[in-house]
Amino acid sequence: MREWNNRSKEVAYLLNPAFCGRIIYSTIKTYGDITHRAFSFPLIYLILPLVLHKSTRELINSRTQMLVWLQRYPEALIDFPKRAKELVLITNEAVELLLQSGLVQLTNNGELEIVHTIKALSKTKYTNDEVKDCINKSEHIAKWFAATGKAETIFISMGVKP
Repeated sequence: MREWNNRSKEVAYLLNPAFCGRIIYSTIKTYGDITHRAFSFPLIYLILPLVLHKSTRELINSRTQMLVWLQRYPEALIDFPKRAKELVLITNEAVELLLQSGLVQLTNNGELEIVHTIKALSKTKYTNDEVKDCINKSEHIAKWFAATGKAETIFISMGVKP
């Protein structure tokens, strides 16, 4: 990962840990609200490649089961493993920020759970429509993951190795 002063402005703005952490936080929180369980750590690496890729994000809809959605939109998985791999370091930075800020914690089982719910993390406050859409779609992904079950099933379905 490049030092901040060596990153292009576009990369620094779009892929900053606070923004990406907000997306991941929403997924973990929604998942926990639905399942009353902690979030499987390896699944965090699937969130950003789905949400940040605009043409994929536009197709996401949790009213359709994830496996049905994947069959309906196979184009969403074109280059998905590559996108996921390219976003590993960005995801790590975002999760590190969430852990250091005390918003999430790592459980003894290696899962992530919300420690603090902060009202300031509103979906609508200080955001534009695209940011709101990213946060909204991250919640759809949480619903998919909650309904699909095992992390292994999710990884296999998306053609990615953990």
